[in-house]
Amino acid sequence: MTGRDPGAPAGPPPSSFAWIQSRLALERTLLAWVRTAASLIGFGFAIYQFFEALKIKTAVRPEFRPGASRILGVSLVGIGTLALALALVQYLLMIRYLGGEAALEAAGLARMPRFRPALIVAVTLTAVGVITFCAMLIRLPG
Repeated sequence: MTGRDPGAPAGPPPSSFAWIQSRLALERTLLAWVRTAASLIGFGFAIYQFFEALKIKTAVRPEFRPGASRILGVSLVGIGTLALALALVQYLLMIRYLGGEAALEAAGLARMPRFRPALIVAVTLTAVGVITFCAMLIRLPG
């Protein structure tokens, strides 16, 4: 006798549900950081490009504080990239804390595929952020 209700659906034992909920909460948190970082990086890049385009126009009044908008744009890209990098570190530490193969085996999920789309997107966006930050930093006036 297993102690399970005969009418209960088949699947992993109830003790694994807490692990699954924790893992999915971790994925949602990483995706929230990805959205935040993408917004900061995109907004910073847009500010930078907008004011670069305005410098070309002759009918536009000169900037009140020359270079301030470019510094703001680079700062936003840097903050977004740094925030995402820190979120990635937190994610990886929590994955390690939740356990490796032993935890998967205990949760009844040992044969579950290890596909992590949130991690792939976060790493890719971090790389894009670093490249964008470096490219914008090189173009700043000395």
